[in-house]
Amino acid sequence: MKTFCYFIITLLISAGFLLGAMNTPNPFPLFTVAFGIWVIFIWRYTVRTKKQAAKRAREQLFEQYMRSRTRQ
Repeated sequence: MKTFCYFIITLLISAGFLLGAMNTPNPFPLFTVAFGIWVIFIWRYTVRTKKQAAKRAREQLFEQYMRSRTRQ
């Protein structure tokens, strides 16, 4: 749900900058910001997924440890 909210916010910000670029004589700074927002979104998404994967791996190791402790 958090990723979906970030996606919608990114979509709205980039659409605003792209629409603003249509009415300026030099649209390239606004294009840069609009595409930069997407780069930041993708970068943060990959960071979040890596953290989630690391957390799942730690939880699985802890579960395995606890299972081995209860068997002894």
